[in-house]
Amino acid sequence: MLGFLAGFVVAAVLLGLLVVVNSRRRQEFFSYAIDTLDAIRQGRYDVRLYDSGGKSHQALMDSINQMAQAVEENIVLLSHERDVLQHILRSMTTGVIYVGSNSRVQMVNEAAERMFRRPAEQWLNQEHWALFRDYNVSAAIDRALLFGTPWHNELKLRDNMTVEVQLIVLEVSLRGETAKTVHDVLLICNDVSEWRRLERMRSEFVANVSHELKTPVAAIQGFAETLLDGDVDEESQTAFLNTIYNEAVRMGNLISDLLELSKLEGAEHTVQPKAMRLNRVIERAQTNLQGSVEKHNLVLKVHPCEDVTVWADEEKVLQVLLNLITNAIHYTPMGGTIEIRCDTLVDRVKVHVADTGIGIPENDQQRVFERFYRVDRDRSRATGGTGLGLAIVKHIVNVHGGQVGVDSLVGQGSDFWFTLPRIGATMQS
Repeated sequence: MLGFLAGFVVAAVLLGLLVVVNSRRRQEFFSYAIDTLDAIRQGRYDVRLYDSGGKSHQALMDSINQMAQAVEENIVLLSHERDVLQHILRSMTTGVIYVGSNSRVQMVNEAAERMFRRPAEQWLNQEHWALFRDYNVSAAIDRALLFGTPWHNELKLRDNMTVEVQLIVLEVSLRGETAKTVHDVLLICNDVSEWRRLERMRSEFVANVSHELKTPVAAIQGFAETLLDGDVDEESQTAFLNTIYNEAVRMGNLISDLLELSKLEGAEHTVQPKAMRLNRVIERAQTNLQGSVEKHNLVLKVHPCEDVTVWADEEKVLQVLLNLITNAIHYTPMGGTIEIRCDTLVDRVKVHVADTGIGIPENDQQRVFERFYRVDRDRSRATGGTGLGLAIVKHIVNVHGGQVGVDSLVGQGSDFWFTLPRIGATMQS
């Protein structure tokens, strides 16, 4: 009996010790698991549970490790997508502004910073009313946040910048006790300044062409009606017919210049550059216009350029010289001088066509190369000018990669110049 009792006591003690040991191991494992989960919660997604010497918690340990692996993979994927999105937003020329349902700006990209001239630090977590100075934009954002109403309009930020603003409404579902749907707003801002400028230019161009054609057409119609009436003497008939002919020639010149300008501005137009002697083209221009120079009692002085070779389309360069010399003939009084000379630079040559004419006011010098711009409209029409000659010059020079300009003083004359790429001695050989 005593042996049995002694055995029972020993067994009970051993069982108690085993329970205590298992309980301690369980506590140690749970503490270990809790520490691991805390580390994952704090962003250490590479932390895992490892075998602590027992197999009783292997299934739980595997589940936690698999969960941590899935979380890490999802975080890596989300981080990659976030980096790609940030790169796209930084590279965009379109401004993007994100306004949360709390009316505060949550995100802004660099394009929007440049458009509105405000750094990101002044955008983030600020209420949109404090950022947009345009009442219509702020009111539209409020309507979008409250009622989900989209909006689209243009906003003039500065004198030279117009922005097209589009509000895109994003529905966001909130979870938890306050489960509901709210609206966030994405502002897409596109700089349309260049489009609006081109539209104005097109409108002005159509108006100018209509005006330029209206005058000769009215003259031709009026003189033709007078001739049709029949009560005109022979001398008047000749004068009227000469006027009709001159106006028809002027219309033909205008149409020719419009077609030439259209070709130069068209994407399909290409020049045919090749190595050419600049002196040769200048001599051709001098020969073509020598008669007109003498008719106007002017002196044309040509200073031969050095043995310069340029990379250009010979016929187009000839057209530039003819236009500039003809322009000088029209605006230089009798007895005046027209001079052609060159400045040879390292990589280009600068050609001057200078005259002792009436000169150009300083305010007009930046605009003389615009289409249909005339300093003296009456004088231009009297000489048969179309108002497109200098615009054609500018386009031809630009196509060659050169520059064009004018230096002038009223009453002393003008110096029109343009540059062309020069071929050096090494390349020539």
